[in-house]
Amino acid sequence: MKRIVTLSAGLILGSPALALAAEHSASYRGVAWIYFTFISAVLIYGVYDSFGKTAMYVATPVILGWSFWMLPPN
Repeated sequence: MKRIVTLSAGLILGSPALALAAEHSASYRGVAWIYFTFISAVLIYGVYDSFGKTAMYVATPVILGWSFWMLPPN
């Protein structure tokens, strides 16, 4: 049991060291992609709920285009 606790503690405490040792070249595009996906789904459902299926078919490309153009650059 002590080995499992020691191993899990070592993995948990060693993980930030590996993350800090890596070169930082990340951007916020991935997080923004997830965020705008959820926002777009809520907006599309709102259009469907308020105005019906035909309005949803018209508004969906506009909402998806807006969410893509709002993403930060690479």
